[in-house]
Amino acid sequence: MIQKRVLEYVQKYHMLEKDDYVVAGVSGGADSVCLLFLLCELRKEIPIALHVVHINHMIREDAGADAAYVKMICEKINIPFTLVECDVEALAREQHISAEEAGRNVRYEAFYRTLERHRGNKNGKIAIAHNKNDCCETFLFHLFRGSSLRGLSGIQPTRDGIIRPLLCLERCEIEEFLDKNGIKYCIDSTNLEDNYTRNKIRHHILETAVQEMNSAAVSHIYGACIKIDEAYSLIDDLTRSAYAECVSTLEKGSICGLHIDQEHFAGLHPTIQGYVLMKALERAAESRKNLEAVHVEQVKLLFQGQCGRKIDLPYKICAERDYKGIFVYKHSDAQTVQNQVLEYTLSFADRECLLRGECVKVRLNNDEMLVLSVKNVDSEEIWKNIPQKKYTKWLDYDRIKNSIVVRTRKEGDYLTIDMPDGAIRKKTLKSYFIDNKVPGEQRSALFLVTEKSHVLWIAGGRISSFYKIGNTTKRILELSLIRAGEQQKG
Repeated sequence: MIQKRVLEYVQKYHMLEKDDYVVAGVSGGADSVCLLFLLCELRKEIPIALHVVHINHMIREDAGADAAYVKMICEKINIPFTLVECDVEALAREQHISAEEAGRNVRYEAFYRTLERHRGNKNGKIAIAHNKNDCCETFLFHLFRGSSLRGLSGIQPTRDGIIRPLLCLERCEIEEFLDKNGIKYCIDSTNLEDNYTRNKIRHHILETAVQEMNSAAVSHIYGACIKIDEAYSLIDDLTRSAYAECVSTLEKGSICGLHIDQEHFAGLHPTIQGYVLMKALERAAESRKNLEAVHVEQVKLLFQGQCGRKIDLPYKICAERDYKGIFVYKHSDAQTVQNQVLEYTLSFADRECLLRGECVKVRLNNDEMLVLSVKNVDSEEIWKNIPQKKYTKWLDYDRIKNSIVVRTRKEGDYLTIDMPDGAIRKKTLKSYFIDNKVPGEQRSALFLVTEKSHVLWIAGGRISSFYKIGNTTKRILELSLIRAGEQQKG
């Protein structure tokens, strides 16, 4: 019995709960009329409120008769009825999309609008009359177009408050139910034409498969969709775990994007690699549309490229190879980092402030500032408080003989490093950046604390060995990089 099967299907996927407010899309065709009458039957088991919405796309001259018929049914069974009229073809031309897409947008907008207007405090649902045949047509449509596994899973029973109670029935069963119960329905003449791709699939492919290959073709394709959906659910779980492991948010100067770690990525199964890359591109683009397998392959090949190589992708997305993997970001978010004009030399007044125990603050950009202070070594206790923080460093203030300058890099900059034999050797800043794989686009964005060409500290990075504190240190220069409005970065 169809009523029992639909009830069990609804309960299996928890489509309806007591006191739900359900907006049902009813065109007047067999599927939607069947949906309306079965929802009325379901109310005997699950008390719900129903509201019917009918969309007149204004494509057919006889469309008004369909609207009148649906309204008549609703009045007869005492269900609220809302009619929405829209010239879908004109809208499609205006928005440069297909009439199919425009019609779908109009329908769902009307459903959601009606739901929000009338549901009050009740949980809202939107009921759509998709059946097994629709699911099979969607599967074939995506298969022919070239789809991912996700697209081959067909139509989902529930999604974002949308329920499809008839997805357990074939179209022939729906028509049989209506005929047995003497329920009339409208026939949309556009469904008989081959103007739309889905109609061609319905009339020339699926019907042929059922009539000439296997009468159970619809059932078998639908079963395959369910298995594919189960497989995709597993892959989705694995993708989420892998994504969390190898993708992170990263800021490079003024650019914020996503970084895909090569070491972790290389250990993933090739299938999961593809899904992780697609997920990263989707998040960077804030859209899934127009992102295809070819873009995933382009990013995958980038792992084999040289550091600094870039590729452009849809939505102004750029993927760039760096030392540790791939950096994905939006061009609109990327502000090219030029040699910055900041060059602040501590004045005589600044030095006097330091010697009085006061702080000197140097604004680096809108987000960060450098705070300098000097403290005397007046007891052994001070050595117990040496900061072990990336963004706070202590230097021997008395080793600094010239003015302290806060700036970005210049030609000839160097720092000093400790050698295994205890000696100190000069190293050019450029060589240091190369050896430590600092990306080229970041080098000019880093702030330096310098004495002439000698780099005391790469802010947030290494200090020069020459200025390290030791047993002879009498005064300590404390350098702290802090973010405006926040506590010191540790």
